[in-house]
Amino acid sequence: MSDLPRGELSDLALAVRQRRQVLDRKAGQAMEVASRGLAAERELAVLADQRELYQQAEALLTSIGEEAQETARAQVEGLVTRGLQVIFGDDLSFHLVPGERGGQATMEFMLRSYGSPSNALDTPVMEARGGGMAAVVGFALRLVVLLLTPGSRKFLALDETFAHVSASYESRVAEFLREVADKAGVQLLLVTHSPSYSDMADKKVRLAIGPDGLTEVHEGETE
Repeated sequence: MSDLPRGELSDLALAVRQRRQVLDRKAGQAMEVASRGLAAERELAVLADQRELYQQAEALLTSIGEEAQETARAQVEGLVTRGLQVIFGDDLSFHLVPGERGGQATMEFMLRSYGSPSNALDTPVMEARGGGMAAVVGFALRLVVLLLTPGSRKFLALDETFAHVSASYESRVAEFLREVADKAGVQLLLVTHSPSYSDMADKKVRLAIGPDGLTEVHEGETE
């Protein structure tokens, strides 16, 4: 038995509980900061990938001849605009704006939104983050690079490419992907946790962790 009086034991227990609560709160705050840090790292990685893609598309478009560039520009604008309008609505369009930087030709990627027929607002794609627009434009530009590269295999692997698209738009994204596959003849392999895309797929494969800890493959299943 303890030699401390009962009152002192109670005070000590209370102090321990209070200290534990402080430590629990600080641990929670630390975990939140760490989580935000990981989220920021993932966001930076996504932005870096998108920037690299835009640079690649820009280099491809500026490397071809002037006459061919005009044709390619119209095709790119039409394809990306089609995707944006199918998914987000008719008040959006995509535009390639030529420019110059350091004596070198450049190409700016712009989204144009229409508040009214006479009031249009241009926003750089990298700044248009709402509703996963950057992800949709990124996919369309990746498709453009594929279609404009001679001898390339018409295949794209998409690993959670549309993870930041709102769930309310997923069925429209699936519709656009189906249209791309049918009209452009591009084979798409989509890795996703969302079941919204399964109805548009030619083949579905579900991967799951079995009771033995190994990956199980279920063809034709999505749930």
